[in-house]
Amino acid sequence: MEKMLDIVVVTRKFQITLTKEVRNKLNVKEGDKIIFVEKDGEILIRKC
Repeated sequence: MEKMLDIVVVTRKFQITLTKEVRNKLNVKEGDKIIFVEKDGEILIRKC
């Protein structure tokens, strides 16, 4: 079952900010790398 975590805005430089909830769920810290994965027509975000 899908759960929407948040909605973010894309800046004019095409950047997004990971919200605190997303950072905590992925356990992302400054300097970590994340990957974007295409699956079934959707883009998923994962920590490397």
